[in-house]
Amino acid sequence: MPTRTLRSPSSPPTMASSILLVLLAGAASAQAPLTEARYAEQVVAASLEARIAEAEAAVGRASAVGVGRWPHPTLEWQREKATSGATDAASQDIFNVSLPLVLSGRLGLESDAAARGAQAAEANLARARGELRHEAVRTFVAALAAQERRIILEESVSALRRLAEAIAVRERAGEAAGYDRLRIETETATVEDALSGAVLDERQARAQALRLLGPGAKALPPLQGPLAPERSLPAATQLLAELETRRADARALELEAQGARTARRAAARGWIPEPTVNAGAQLLNVGQPGAGAGYVVGLTLPLPLFERRQGQEAQAEARRQLAEARRAALLHAARSHLSAMLEDVAGRRERRVRQREGVLSRAEELRRIAHAAYRGGSADLLVLVDAERTVREARLTAVDLAVGVAEAEATLFLLSGAWDGADVRSAQP
Repeated sequence: MPTRTLRSPSSPPTMASSILLVLLAGAASAQAPLTEARYAEQVVAASLEARIAEAEAAVGRASAVGVGRWPHPTLEWQREKATSGATDAASQDIFNVSLPLVLSGRLGLESDAAARGAQAAEANLARARGELRHEAVRTFVAALAAQERRIILEESVSALRRLAEAIAVRERAGEAAGYDRLRIETETATVEDALSGAVLDERQARAQALRLLGPGAKALPPLQGPLAPERSLPAATQLLAELETRRADARALELEAQGARTARRAAARGWIPEPTVNAGAQLLNVGQPGAGAGYVVGLTLPLPLFERRQGQEAQAEARRQLAEARRAALLHAARSHLSAMLEDVAGRRERRVRQREGVLSRAEELRRIAHAAYRGGSADLLVLVDAERTVREARLTAVDLAVGVAEAEATLFLLSGAWDGADVRSAQP
């Protein structure tokens, strides 16, 4: 009776198949389309610009380390020995500890001022991330638009080539003149030239998008997503009312002004003396007969009659005025630009809707009518060429309008501070 050998699930062919499936799955995931949200997340997390922003914030935080601590006490040892011809040598050892006493309270104020500086550094980091998010969105939109233009032109070239083949067949049958063939070939060559330029533009846009991802990115996956997704926008009054709280750079300047104000208060206490207390022991003739001991007590009191930190106080006041002036100018410019940008976004959105409903939809309907008329024998191939050109131009215009809407919205979000310090996966106004 013949026997059959049962193959276990871990046999070599099954293992090889499993490894192959894992490799194929890894390759598929590596080539998964990249969305705008995912791209922005990677840029904020791994780009060189993000690393620079983090390092600058670390410098700001480090400037507050150790500020406001009391000065170190001082331990001093001194040995003195005197001799004369009539008596034996006499020696003494003096141990002295000096402790500065900062009784003016300036150390606590200096610590608060440094803490405000560290908080300002964090706010500047949030603003840098918002600006980086803005750059990432614009770069992604540019690359995606270049990809869309290339696809549109490729589809148009394919359609024109099919028409050229059809007109060549009709010409051999004597049903078409050489003019028709030459006209279609000219149109095809024109679109092919535009396609070659679109391919170059796409390469440059993708190279810029890849550069922004940082040195760890080796290849840019295909891009996916609408060019200008419908994002909800708050009312203008709400954006203007929340501008001061949303803009991280405005918060940073306010914190800098508060820190400078506190530093000025600390410097203004320079007229308060900061004494130094000295205490120690005095040992006489250590290790000899008649050794003795004593103590040393002293007080050093500086008299701040001339230099009383006037320079630090003036510098802190100047920093406060500068920060407040910069903040006022920033908010004024932001309010003015924000109002204008709201109108710009609304206008671009309306124009995009009009073009999509009034031009693009009609152009596609025109192409369907031209194809139906050609199949019915009431239209020639040149009508199809004209319809194809109309649709192509309408689609390319739609891409340009979508890019304008996306860039205007991104600028609006940046101006309003919607992206400052927010999670890049869910940042919305």
